[in-house]
Amino acid sequence: MIASTTAFLAAGRFGLAPTSNAFATAGLKLTPQKSGLSTGDPSGFTAVDTLALGAMGHVVGVGAVLGLKAVGAL
Repeated sequence: MIASTTAFLAAGRFGLAPTSNAFATAGLKLTPQKSGLSTGDPSGFTAVDTLALGAMGHVVGVGAVLGLKAVGAL
């Protein structure tokens, strides 16, 4: 759970995932745009990004735990 949540938060923080200030185009290229959300973070990472990417990390983590439990590895 910790690894999946950390991976998603790191991807958003270091510009590898879409955030509120970097939208994805149809070709999945990240383009910086102003969302109106301001923060003191140098890369523009906001509370909305933390909540969204943290939730997605938890979704993947729960899937991993349930999958490992289903095959009997946990």
